[in-house]
Amino acid sequence: MFNFGLDDEPSIDLTPLIDTIFMLLIFFIMTTTFSRPVLDILLPASGEAEASDNRREQVISIKADGSLHYEGRRIEKDELDAVLSERPEALLNLYVDQKAPFEAFVSVVDRAKVKKGGHFVISTRPAEGR
Repeated sequence: MFNFGLDDEPSIDLTPLIDTIFMLLIFFIMTTTFSRPVLDILLPASGEAEASDNRREQVISIKADGSLHYEGRRIEKDELDAVLSERPEALLNLYVDQKAPFEAFVSVVDRAKVKKGGHFVISTRPAEGR
């Protein structure tokens, strides 16, 4: 049936193996390029920002280090639910530092959606030069 001579050397074709290795290499290079643990988002300044003198609001500040502040004191994330439940009729006003971690902002917004029914505002600072 098969007639192999003694002069024929068996050989292995490495082309599919090399192709597979290159495909895996490209896949791993592309996935490591796009994976970033934190999104770098710079929130723009508003040219139409207005100062609010309304005391019927709850003001929560998110500082650059990700810490939360309410009424001049620092609060922890586990205290946030109690703070938001104190005055359910008050409008939540978030002051977020431009360099605050996005994760801290998202955690407060998630709690505000639940406790305030999604009714909150994000305060901005006036644009420079206005």
